[in-house]
Amino acid sequence: MQWSALTARSIRTTLREGDLVVAFAAPLVIYICFYVPLRRSMESDGVDYAQYLLPLVAVYAMFLSAMFAGDRAAREIVGGMATRLRAMPVPAWIPITARMSANVLRAVVSLAGAFVIGSIFGFRFHALGAALVFLILILSFGAAMVIITDALGTYTRNSELASTVLFGPILLLVMTSTGFVPVQGFPGWIQPLVRNQPISQITEALRGLADGRFDASLGIAAIWIAAFLLVGAVLAVGAQGRRS
Repeated sequence: MQWSALTARSIRTTLREGDLVVAFAAPLVIYICFYVPLRRSMESDGVDYAQYLLPLVAVYAMFLSAMFAGDRAAREIVGGMATRLRAMPVPAWIPITARMSANVLRAVVSLAGAFVIGSIFGFRFHALGAALVFLILILSFGAAMVIITDALGTYTRNSELASTVLFGPILLLVMTSTGFVPVQGFPGWIQPLVRNQPISQITEALRGLADGRFDASLGIAAIWIAAFLLVGAVLAVGAQGRRS
């Protein structure tokens, strides 16, 4: 009962403040902003850019959901909701899981936006089983990012800091990944980093799954996501201890 009530409250807040609209629309904008200027040059090299770009946009959608999660967690602390809940017989795990429910909904809506725009421009899944693994992988990545930013929001109690502390590293990882262009498009000295960093590994695994393939990058991507989940769990426990 407590979990359902807090989950409903989190979802109502998400609906009232228009988070789902932003979550759905942002991947559309990002996809178009990169697809339109880069499609011609990429497809001249034989790359189906609609198929190539979608995994990176899906990763971006998860990052966006994580930013919202950090903001919501910090606002809950600053607004006094966490203090009120501590004064009530509410187990510590219930507020966290209630926020996670709203965050998962936001992530699913954002991912749906990515699939809608990708499908319009020609993205397609080529095997049902691989498509299901695609969804599991990307939502697992999203859950890891949400747990990390929720913990940061709880720990810092600063919604702006919680959202921006990861902005630099995220931007660096995205722009120096194979998400937008193949590794050959980067200078030779940085190609090893580009090829092996987590965003590249995850997007490459997602591309293979979209095409119906289970590549070696899938195992590497799973290891990275497991590591992110572990970091998120450690941060969440630490943030909960500081909050208590």
